[in-house]
Amino acid sequence: MAPVAVEACRRAGLTPADLGGIVTHQANLRIIDSLVRQLDAPQAVVARDVTVSGNTSAASIPLALSKLVEDRTIPRGAPVLLLGFGGGLSWAAQVVACP
Repeated sequence: MAPVAVEACRRAGLTPADLGGIVTHQANLRIIDSLVRQLDAPQAVVARDVTVSGNTSAASIPLALSKLVEDRTIPRGAPVLLLGFGGGLSWAAQVVACP
């Protein structure tokens, strides 16, 4: 997933170090932590909602992002990487401004 994340950042004119937040599909902590290590994005706030909500399938990214926005963990306007993946070889990533 790291190459997809880096490409999404590149297309947004950023590097992973520029990210204010990372919100991935909340499958499990091993996957999330592995991605963060590979991206070397120490400044980014990383959503780890899986410990509270579990794996909520397709709803995991919006749920995790809404929690970060609600808590104002990520400043408004900061770049946030959204990264989803599923069974087989399906994935998608996009950098958005934090609402």
